[in-house]
Amino acid sequence: MVNTGKPSQGCGTCRARRIKCDERKPTCFRCQKSKRECTGYRDTAFVRMRWDRNSRSSSKKLPSPTSSTADNRDLVRRTFSSAHSSDFTTSPTSPLRFHISVSPFSGLETPIEEQVKCIFRRNFVLEPCEGNSRSFMKFTVPVLEHEKSLSGKGKGSKLGTAVMAAGLALMGNRPASRHLMPKAMKCYSRALKEINEALLVEKEAVEDDTLAAVIVLGLFEVLTGTSGQPSGWISHADGAAILVKMRDEKKAPLTDLGRVLHIMARSQLVVNCLVSCSPPIPGVTWWMRFGTKDNLPAICARLNLEVATLHAKCNSVLTSASKTLTSDLESVLEVLKLAKALDAEFKEWEASLPRSWRYGIVAWIDEDECDDADLEDMKAFPGRTDEYVDISIATAFNMMRASRMMLCGDIVRASAWLCPTYQDYRTMPEFGAAVRTSKDLIEDILASVPYFLGGGPGNPPLAERPQSGKASLVGTAALGLFITWPLMVCKMSDYATERQRKWAEGRLRFIANDLWIGQARLFSKINAKLPSMFIARDEFTQVDGVKMAKQKCMELAMAASPYVKGAEMEAMIAGLLGCK
Repeated sequence: MVNTGKPSQGCGTCRARRIKCDERKPTCFRCQKSKRECTGYRDTAFVRMRWDRNSRSSSKKLPSPTSSTADNRDLVRRTFSSAHSSDFTTSPTSPLRFHISVSPFSGLETPIEEQVKCIFRRNFVLEPCEGNSRSFMKFTVPVLEHEKSLSGKGKGSKLGTAVMAAGLALMGNRPASRHLMPKAMKCYSRALKEINEALLVEKEAVEDDTLAAVIVLGLFEVLTGTSGQPSGWISHADGAAILVKMRDEKKAPLTDLGRVLHIMARSQLVVNCLVSCSPPIPGVTWWMRFGTKDNLPAICARLNLEVATLHAKCNSVLTSASKTLTSDLESVLEVLKLAKALDAEFKEWEASLPRSWRYGIVAWIDEDECDDADLEDMKAFPGRTDEYVDISIATAFNMMRASRMMLCGDIVRASAWLCPTYQDYRTMPEFGAAVRTSKDLIEDILASVPYFLGGGPGNPPLAERPQSGKASLVGTAALGLFITWPLMVCKMSDYATERQRKWAEGRLRFIANDLWIGQARLFSKINAKLPSMFIARDEFTQVDGVKMAKQKCMELAMAASPYVKGAEMEAMIAGLLGCK
């Protein structure tokens, strides 16, 4: 794009790329066509004012190249701030500064750090609005705007470093921005160093800023999908849980923000425990002390923690149980009894839901009209498509469904272990009930996916999407993150059809390729089947012992996942199957 000296009215992305913008509203068609994030337009009044002022002063003074360069940098900062309602400002003393050389005759460029902040906020910071009653990552706004710690003190923070690392990782997952990933890793290493230094000082260790930074680094691991060491995401989720416990032991004052952070750490912990077959430490009752305890989301959170606890117990008992020992038999019977009681609680929870929590069918796709060859790329699975009144309600529903499917797997596993050798465990009543429940839950999850990722009848195209409200959030990375684990559970289930499994895998790849969440790509490649692989491992244990059974189970899972390579994949599969 030729620089005529007149400030361009194009979008920030096209100006950064130095190409002509078509200036379509609300988003640039060039950005949409190239699948780039459109950073929006500057205020036209500001552009005219700047042009008029420069025109008047040009006849009086010809600026030197040095002053022109400084002026350009200053203009970029003020322009970007104006275009986004002063949401993003920079500090000259910020420790996170990516220097971009600006030629005296170059066009306006948006600094990379400002792009990172914009994209992070657009994709992960959800604030309450019509159709979304709860916030997500809102605690990052102070560092996005002022680059200060959450306490408002200091000229930078470990949270700011962690947010920059996560934002760079999100951008670096895009094909055209792979060169940003080394910068993301550099920021990640710096954030780790800052957190480790903070942990050495008792006062800093219990600050909200430290816990928030650890939570965001967990997001970084989810975005990259791999790390320098296996299961880095799990280690950060564990670290957040340990920090919450430390804060409680040190009697640190629990602020409103601290309560939000504790609840976020608790949410991370549920998936972490299910992925690693480990119980939530120090226990369900302790974790439920934070936040409300009697509303519907809190009850759902408690049930999810109970499932994680029971899943870990089931794996621990059945991994080494011997059918010749009465004590082991009683332990397995107790696990089965607890699992059935917990499943009954899920039924009671669902039956008690008010009308405001109900969802409805908004579309139906005839299966006969869908070609299997196109199934992976379809935005909605054949059958019904559901609509919810609130994103937080849809997320709570799907977390409940995923947890309940894991619970059904534990019921089948315990029943299979208790089944006499002369009888097929699939003839037992527990098996039939668990299969029916799982099939219904899979259908419910798949029907909700367009609500999160777009493609449903109520979701407008990207170019026509409003700038506020629920519709503006559909297809963001945050909503992709919310649906990733439920899709993974559907894909792993023995009771999903091949078409359902294929479509779930396609949606996971979409989340990885289009929403830039690397963990979804990792999940899409894992072909472990549950609970059948658990049952096979239990059978191996009775014949070959615990150690050999784990080895055979891993070989079985790796053979089913031919494209799985690397320590991260092996660690994830070992955790899912309780083979660590």
